[in-house]
Amino acid sequence: MATVLKSRAGAAKLGTPLMILCFLAIGGFLYWLSVTAEPTEVVVEEEPEEDVAVNVVAFADFSAGTSSYIGEEITLEGISVSSLLGPQGAWTSLENGTPYLLRFMESALADSVEIVSGGSINVTGSVVAMSDSILDAWEAVGGFPQAGDRMQAEFALDFIEVISVSDAQGGSDDSSS
Repeated sequence: MATVLKSRAGAAKLGTPLMILCFLAIGGFLYWLSVTAEPTEVVVEEEPEEDVAVNVVAFADFSAGTSSYIGEEITLEGISVSSLLGPQGAWTSLENGTPYLLRFMESALADSVEIVSGGSINVTGSVVAMSDSILDAWEAVGGFPQAGDRMQAEFALDFIEVISVSDAQGGSDDSSS
């Protein structure tokens, strides 16, 4: 028995008018939405930004064991800058007189705080163990403009990678030598 295929000419004739009708219906719906929709305001409450110090550590406690803070983000207040090390580094003196390295990241240098030898600052950053790869990366971005700067930095066993710096306003100098 042979199957007789019926013509689909009737369905094809209705395709174009149905397509146009669908576009008109969608257009009418979008027009209705634009006319009846009411504008709404999204209220976003902004909390005032507070300069919250992260894990404030007493300088005497930090001086007693700097390596115990490796990997932690800390804040030290009233740090005395002993000397500068290129455009991104500075030395301070721990309680026992040992020099300690501070490396200022781009974000800290953008804080518009003038870092001068003999000045007093508050720093927030992570304590990082020194390695050759860190020294190489620091040198690649121009952190050691003078020949002896890298050798000075190699002296440090660990250092603070400072992400935020501020003036020690009226604070006592906790790192005097």
